[in-house]
Amino acid sequence: MYKVLIVEDEAPSARKLKMLLGKLEDDFEVVAALESIEECIEFFESGEEVQLIFMDIHLSDGNSFEIFEQMQVDTPIIFTTAFDQYAIKAFKQNSVDYLLKPISFAELDGSIEKFKKQYSNKQESNKIDYDMLGQIVAQQMHQEYKERFMVSYRDELRSIKVEDIAYIFAESKAVFIQVKDGKMYDVNYTMDQIEQKINPKQFFRVNRKYIVHINAIDNVTWYSKTKLRIFTQPETPSELFVPADKVSKFKEWLNK
Repeated sequence: MYKVLIVEDEAPSARKLKMLLGKLEDDFEVVAALESIEECIEFFESGEEVQLIFMDIHLSDGNSFEIFEQMQVDTPIIFTTAFDQYAIKAFKQNSVDYLLKPISFAELDGSIEKFKKQYSNKQESNKIDYDMLGQIVAQQMHQEYKERFMVSYRDELRSIKVEDIAYIFAESKAVFIQVKDGKMYDVNYTMDQIEQKINPKQFFRVNRKYIVHINAIDNVTWYSKTKLRIFTQPETPSELFVPADKVSKFKEWLNK
């Protein structure tokens, strides 16, 4: 029996991961689901041992790599979050697996197989270089973000300042920038590419179709017990909902 620790500050994501693990493996027991650096340190100091940790990088009280600055953790870790391809490659090459959220059944299955092959014999060669990974995370968090987007409008080229953007949305395999003055422009980027290029303090990826600027939000209401509805100015072409698994992060973002 493998004892597993989940470190995730979004309760719906933690529940989903636990559910997926239950479907995949009969010999995996989730002993705890923690939400913060403080809770992790208390857990490790208690002396309770686990064989595998699933850990989100961004927790409610900071960067999870702050844990490793305060204590040594030798347990294998599968990190979960959303960084670019360079970071993913570095994490995977460091004998650690890395899952992009939302976590898929197939990717989780692959990570578990990797864990069993690499760590079941507790080989010394599988030590994790937390300093190197921490530096990658720090670089990602302090990267320079775009200040403007160049767009085509009829026979003109226009430069749109990021602070003038109300929201960005995808529709019919195209991506559009909605400016606060009501104008709309199509851009030659995917939603994922744009998400990596803009400041996450100003913009929030609500779902697959929408990224919204903090200043464009006019009102937020509860649509159901687990889902929020966002009203923006200008209005979005379709109703904009925050799904249950992002409500916690969205509320935290609004409160920064």
